[in-house]
Amino acid sequence: MRPPRTLLMVTALAATLALTACGPSSTPEPSPAEAATPQAGPTTSSTPVPEAIVDSGPVQGAMGTTETDASGILRYTVVEGDVGGLVCQRFGRAYWQLESDLTSGGFSCNSVIYLGEILTPTNDVRP
Repeated sequence: MRPPRTLLMVTALAATLALTACGPSSTPEPSPAEAATPQAGPTTSSTPVPEAIVDSGPVQGAMGTTETDASGILRYTVVEGDVGGLVCQRFGRAYWQLESDLTSGGFSCNSVIYLGEILTPTNDVRP
């Protein structure tokens, strides 16, 4: 009994594709001189660069004063009428990116800020 013609064509096509896949690639291999030449491209650093902390200026609810110390750390002094969330907005920070001089556990979304308290905006990642 002879195999159907369709089966023969499918078998021949499959064999052709299999042999083509095993053949040499159409992409030319670089010569040793080309392979040794460094390619220009973007460089990446494994150490992320911290985002700059920018004071957008006093606004209602964040009217305190700022100081930058000799090492470049910015500190904010809370004044009457300040609101924690608005202080965060002034510096483009989230609540977990503020440290307080009054608490060792850091700032949270439930923190109450007090007159004269020193807040330090940070680049901390979300806990």
